[in-house]
Amino acid sequence: TYEAWVKEYLASKGYTIKDTANFYFDADPETWDVLSTSNAADSEVLVNTYDGLIEYDMENKIQPALAESWTVSADGLTYTFKIRQGQVWVDNQGRKVADLKADDFVAGMQHMMDAAGGLEYLVCAGCANIVNADEYIKGDVTDFAQVGVKAIDDYTLEYTLTEATPYFPT
Repeated sequence: TYEAWVKEYLASKGYTIKDTANFYFDADPETWDVLSTSNAADSEVLVNTYDGLIEYDMENKIQPALAESWTVSADGLTYTFKIRQGQVWVDNQGRKVADLKADDFVAGMQHMMDAAGGLEYLVCAGCANIVNADEYIKGDVTDFAQVGVKAIDDYTLEYTLTEATPYFPT
């Protein structure tokens, strides 16, 4: 599993692995929905409970996480992620709820845009440049299927950009 790989990788680099993490913040969260808020009290702790498609390791190098691999088209406009199979959603008791699928990322993106909680700037022109993200957020495009995030199949996720954006994966 990804978790086992991370522990093994970090241990091989001499890091000590702990089962707990301590976070301190000075305000109570207003929501547990990290996709619907840009409020620091809501997101600083909670965002660390989610894995990304790719993540920085302890040495500041991008590594695969929930995606086992990814490719970028020659023109830099299309990013295709292969989702690591065997990953699951769990409830607060650690019970499996469902398998993780590419469509979960599509639904998450739509939820973030629909919630309009202040994170929309991450996907609009000047940042991620996702096709039709600006238009969907403004209401000019109402069909989310026209936005440049698609589940090609259960384990293939594709983002299409309006312009090459080398920092997109980060």
